[in-house]
Amino acid sequence: MGNIALNKPMTANHTILPYVASRAVDGNLSPSSRWLSDQIPATLMVDPQAKYLVNRWVVKHPSIITSPNNGWDNSNYANIDYKLQGSNDNANWSDIDSVTDNSVASTDRTFASVAYRYYRVYVSKGLRGNTQTTSIAEFELYQAYSNLLSGLTVSAGTLAPAFNPTVFTYTDTVGPDVVSINITPTAKDPQAVIKINNVVSPSGQPKSVALSYGVNNIVVNVTAGDGTQNNYTIAVTRQGNADLKTLVAQDNLGANVPLNPTFDKGVTAYTAKIDYDASAIAYIPTTDDPQATIKLDGTSTPNGSLSGATVVGTGITSSLEVTSTSGNKKTYTVAVSKNSSAYLTSVGLTGGKTPPSWNNNPFARKTFSYNVTAYATPLTATVKKEDAAATLYVTCNGTVLNPTSSSGDTSVYSVPLNAGSNSLVIQVTSTTGDIKTYTFSITK
Repeated sequence: MGNIALNKPMTANHTILPYVASRAVDGNLSPSSRWLSDQIPATLMVDPQAKYLVNRWVVKHPSIITSPNNGWDNSNYANIDYKLQGSNDNANWSDIDSVTDNSVASTDRTFASVAYRYYRVYVSKGLRGNTQTTSIAEFELYQAYSNLLSGLTVSAGTLAPAFNPTVFTYTDTVGPDVVSINITPTAKDPQAVIKINNVVSPSGQPKSVALSYGVNNIVVNVTAGDGTQNNYTIAVTRQGNADLKTLVAQDNLGANVPLNPTFDKGVTAYTAKIDYDASAIAYIPTTDDPQATIKLDGTSTPNGSLSGATVVGTGITSSLEVTSTSGNKKTYTVAVSKNSSAYLTSVGLTGGKTPPSWNNNPFARKTFSYNVTAYATPLTATVKKEDAAATLYVTCNGTVLNPTSSSGDTSVYSVPLNAGSNSLVIQVTSTTGDIKTYTFSITK
């Protein structure tokens, strides 16, 4: 335990030269190495240049100096009444310990440890031989060490049990929306080093710690100047929510199915339409809380993986119930219907003495892009729909074409061509709003 007053800056409210205040902390005991004042009350203040925890002070009076023979070795050269005070602003002082009716050459006293920025000896009654005069041969102030906290607070929830410096294990519970928490530890010893989850954190300052769902163990380590340590542990439970983070729908053909509206975890009701050729729908649900569970229509389904398929018929609604780790529940619904057909069953191109040639495979209902070479203009395009109730929108080089004839599921168009490249686009819209687009790149 070091003497923190040794050779530190000293001031006094009055001094008789050359016996300045600094001579009382130079570590020497001699008639010339002391502080002297003839004004009472008198103060002798040390500036340790930092805030220190202390628990011991020593005052050595001139009567301790016995060499050379100076006749001081008696109680007349001992201060009678004095006390130790502490301050954090060098203006407002608090009493720490006091001595009254002293007659011994040196007092060495301990007290419950305190921490202040400044310390001073306040002499209210001086030497027994002359009570209006005071002199101190040496003032010593000893640092105390502590690996305890004097305070520990959290920005969310409540510590349980209430904080006590000698209780080292706590719990706290916060809501699902609390993504981080501020931990504010205050060391009893200002010189102690605090680490929160192995990261140094200043005493008395909040430190933000990110929270995952479930239990988060936060360790506050306090290391005193003598190397001793204590760990305070806070088990912070972040309650889980029952939100889905993402929801993707797929039909049994492997195609993604758009949700309406676009998925948002705050929206619980959706509609979806699967393709005319599909017969079932499945989901990839991912929860906000990784530990939450999901049931699809009452059956457990994996978190973040493709669920089992639901066959789509008239009036099918999928129900996804999410249960959080804290027992909260939330249900998302998807009303699923099936698109009517927006496919073409055939497209015929004719015109000129030499028929147009297809540079890739012949027309197929699920092939949407073609390359064609034509030798005459105009071409005749005969378009047959899979569903006679579907509508057609046909353009060539951006110009809308109207059918020259139409009967049931078949429409005929005259397609004018420019020399070089041409683009014939046939857009089919089903009665349920599904759209398929066929594009013919025609070179003349």
